[in-house]
Amino acid sequence: MSEKMDYCSECGARQREESSLVLGKDLRVLKYRNGEKIPYALTSEEWLEFGENKIGAYSCITDEEEKLFYLYNWYAVNDARGLAPGGWRIPTHEEWFDIERPLRENASYAGHRDGYHSGYYGVGYHSYFWSSTESKHNIAYGRSLYCYNRGVRQTYLDKRFGCSVYCVKEK
Repeated sequence: MSEKMDYCSECGARQREESSLVLGKDLRVLKYRNGEKIPYALTSEEWLEFGENKIGAYSCITDEEEKLFYLYNWYAVNDARGLAPGGWRIPTHEEWFDIERPLRENASYAGHRDGYHSGYYGVGYHSYFWSSTESKHNIAYGRSLYCYNRGVRQTYLDKRFGCSVYCVKEK
């Protein structure tokens, strides 16, 4: 049976006709939806400064196979200018329950960048993904995935961390 698919080239997301929530590849945008550039944190000092000042930012890292990953802090994810491309959005905490299975089936392991020392951790072994839902003052909900255990776990992430982002199609 052939399934009708919608496709977003910027986020690599595919949508099955029978589902309104679908994941694809990691988001890879350099500008907000309104066209303004997202600040790029090249150095550890810049990453820490953006996080401390609650400014949306991204950084990039490559794995052993030189695959490029984009990691965004939560301030970029939740910016009113819109991180996701038009017609797409960042899933909420509740929506993640519906999209965990596709994530397990299409996993990439970008690791994460912390907000304390700005180091990169777990590249090639695990990934953290943002939701658009805030938990507490400096914490947001997310999901974690480890290569040796295909289970997806709910997690709480410091908003200064750099994590991968997936999109869901607007309804």
